[in-house]
Amino acid sequence: MPGQMFDHIRELYQAELYEDLKQLVCIVLSMIEGNTGNDVGEILSFPQKYQSLIYYGDALYHLGEYKKAESIFMRCLQLRKALNKSKIKSVSSTELTSEVDLKYKIYQCLHKMKQNVEAVNILESINTKKRTARVNLALAKLYLHDGKDRSAITCYKELIREHPLALDALTSLLSLGMRGVDLMSYIMSSIPQTTCEWLNCWIKGQARMASKEYNSAIATFRSLEPKHGLKDNVLILSYLGEACFHAGHYMQAMTQFRRVHILDPLYLKNMDIYAYLLSKEKKTEDLHQLAQSLMSVSEHAVEPWVAMGYSSLALHFPNANKSKTIRAIYCAQKAFSLDNLSVQALVLKGTALLDMKKGPQALQHFQEAIRTAPNRFEAYQGLVDCYMSNRKIKEAMAWAMRACKTIGNNARTITLVASVLAKDPTNLVKAKQYLNRAMTFDSNLLDPVYLMVDLLMQEHDYTKAIELLRKVLENHSTTKLHQQLADCLQSIDQKQEALDQYSISLSLDPNNFRAREGCDRIEKHNEMGLDGTYDVEAEEMMNPSDGEPDYSDMESWSETEFSQP
Repeated sequence: MPGQMFDHIRELYQAELYEDLKQLVCIVLSMIEGNTGNDVGEILSFPQKYQSLIYYGDALYHLGEYKKAESIFMRCLQLRKALNKSKIKSVSSTELTSEVDLKYKIYQCLHKMKQNVEAVNILESINTKKRTARVNLALAKLYLHDGKDRSAITCYKELIREHPLALDALTSLLSLGMRGVDLMSYIMSSIPQTTCEWLNCWIKGQARMASKEYNSAIATFRSLEPKHGLKDNVLILSYLGEACFHAGHYMQAMTQFRRVHILDPLYLKNMDIYAYLLSKEKKTEDLHQLAQSLMSVSEHAVEPWVAMGYSSLALHFPNANKSKTIRAIYCAQKAFSLDNLSVQALVLKGTALLDMKKGPQALQHFQEAIRTAPNRFEAYQGLVDCYMSNRKIKEAMAWAMRACKTIGNNARTITLVASVLAKDPTNLVKAKQYLNRAMTFDSNLLDPVYLMVDLLMQEHDYTKAIELLRKVLENHSTTKLHQQLADCLQSIDQKQEALDQYSISLSLDPNNFRAREGCDRIEKHNEMGLDGTYDVEAEEMMNPSDGEPDYSDMESWSETEFSQP
């Protein structure tokens, strides 16, 4: 009976015994192809052969053999055309896989092999009236990747017409320029009345995110918590943190992302941004714990690899600079291979390359990040750092001004301009004017404070520097603020209070080298009875760095990857 062998194949498929299924079908197909007599149909009928091959292709796909799975599915496509002519619709109690579903399986294989052109072609070959929701979603994402926004909008609209509460599709439409009011009216008739209130608020928040009105988006997402019973909802908190991040409110963003991670340690969305912020604020222990936690959740998502990369850069071991940076580059490349639109992966790799003094390669990655997301401030920051490290002040200023033009005049972009101006001694007055303006824009952003203190210390105006630091420390406490205050206090011979501030700085970050060095210096002076007045900058000038390390023995794989985003 032809049905007996097919029953065994189907049972193996249903039991997800893919390796066993693969071996059995391989043998059965050889038996069919090697037997040209009249009893071929005794093994598998024609429809059974088709469906068995579908199961075989699925098994290969699950086993990661995407090329072979595609080959089997393409063979099935030819069989399907023959079956369509014979008008056979089922195999005993099993429905035959439709041509639409078969083409989607082929797309999945091509997508895994990153053959996007072929993937688009196979999906476009499906009649528009027969395209399912998942086909439209796949096409929309492929079109979006290729920059075909209008085609992507058409596919997303078809998707939400069938599934009006597909939230990711709604977000994508808003990011492509559709107005929130128009989107709400488009789906209003298809959703329950009880859903309209919170959904309308959610769409408003997403629309404001898409139009770069981040402060308005923050207010809208905050209103969702008390009004609609969505307190401690990790999705809303994640979007709230993202809005805070894009607005430059880094401390608020960290607070929201920390809440998300505490509420759901398995949640991944935006945790790469959280890792970036922890790295920026030198919260090393929290960063290491986050990276380990995320990597235990999944090794097939971008966020864990980005977090692990920043964790590697933050390592502080003797002679570990080279190995930690290579590891960070590997993590960044792994993240980028999983999603070649990941801005954080590009920024991480650019940061690591700049850390290795490989400026030209770092520039490529920061520029690619800006092409991918023109409004991401951290990419402009990386470019400016690259040019300033090579003393190309004119180019650095051009990119800083471009950031102001693209993102807008805010505390971060104004501070970026000031950081370039500060490199020219003739522009220090202008730089301080910009920094005062930045601090007025956002009193919670600490970057202009750090730079202003450095400039005041450079001018030996320690009184003003101390006054500014004490004022900021009333609301903020970071390792750098305490370390800078200690540097100023030491310069005016207030050694005991300076020692206290260095101790606080080290308690917040035990790896703060400058705080450790200042603490040791005061203790050494106390023991030797040296003059209390001491110029911190003078010692730094007398103790230059050891120069650029030799990376000539770099592993060959890493050299080949440096120039590629």
